[in-house]
Amino acid sequence: MIPIFIASVSPFSGKNLICLGLGLKFKKDGYKVGYFKPVGFSPVVVENVLTDEDADFLSKALEVNKPLQLICPVVLTDDLLRRLTSGEELNIREKTMTAFHQAAKEQDIMIARGLGRLSSGTCLHFSELDFIKESNAKVVFIDKFQSYIDMLDGFIYASRMLGDKLLGVVFNLVPPSKMNYAREILVPFLKNNGITTLGIIQKDPVLGAVPIREIVNTLNGNILCCEGKADELIEHFMIGAMNVESALRYFRKVSNKAVITGGDRSDIQLAALETPTKCLILTGELYPNASILGRAQEVGVPIVVVRSDTANTLEVCENLSGYVSLHCKSKIQRAAEVAEREIDFNTIYKQLGLSK
Repeated sequence: MIPIFIASVSPFSGKNLICLGLGLKFKKDGYKVGYFKPVGFSPVVVENVLTDEDADFLSKALEVNKPLQLICPVVLTDDLLRRLTSGEELNIREKTMTAFHQAAKEQDIMIARGLGRLSSGTCLHFSELDFIKESNAKVVFIDKFQSYIDMLDGFIYASRMLGDKLLGVVFNLVPPSKMNYAREILVPFLKNNGITTLGIIQKDPVLGAVPIREIVNTLNGNILCCEGKADELIEHFMIGAMNVESALRYFRKVSNKAVITGGDRSDIQLAALETPTKCLILTGELYPNASILGRAQEVGVPIVVVRSDTANTLEVCENLSGYVSLHCKSKIQRAAEVAEREIDFNTIYKQLGLSK
């Protein structure tokens, strides 16, 4: 059994994307793949079991047939932190490694996902670096293409700490304008520092898109119609705050969008519904009139009413689109395609001693 640990320099860098992409590729090539998350920090209860939201999602996406208690043995909760700070001996190391070895039975490859930095979990007396050493895992580091210095520092520090345990690194969420810079400047720089680049993943509009349902949940909104389309993906957000003629020209330029406008702007709402719009978000907790609601039902566009004003609503939505969540079935196939296309599996297979 070969363990592969996925770590990152900064939060929300794309660890789930790499876990999913690697796992689906290995399965496609005939390997039995397990999944493990030593520590979960997004508690959810699934079938009366306390687990982690990502662990539940990825174990289902990868069709891992193991109990959730083994897939994610430690979940950070207020109660756990209280017990930890009171001095109680929690035996995290023993609990984690026992679960890992049970979850790894009959598997060819185990994909383990960290919280982030190698120091994560130190307060639990069992850090990610400890887990990597004890499980003898190979490591892939990923980071979003944001702060070059922090990213490069993180990759080089990881290389010094891990040595030959580091398989390589992946750049994620790279703007199209920076692709050549990454290839021609940063990849050779890392190579000169003994670090292999395994992939450069450009920003993807589908992976960065936000399900309507996630918008509703985040904004505590109320969906008025077409709830069956709540899993549709929004790639762009546009504000409707101009006259109707300008709005029509503006809205026709962009598809796969949500239009955010005041609940009292029925003229803008109607203009949005006459263009390629996937969702109408009405702010100020003002409800549309019957004709707007009827037209939305005719064209199959969900209307969401939220309490916040237009500016705050736009800010929340744009922040959501900056965080690539894969908790949506429509993104799983896309993630697999992107990973298989952009990640250097030939190098990974060679370093792991695997055959296709």
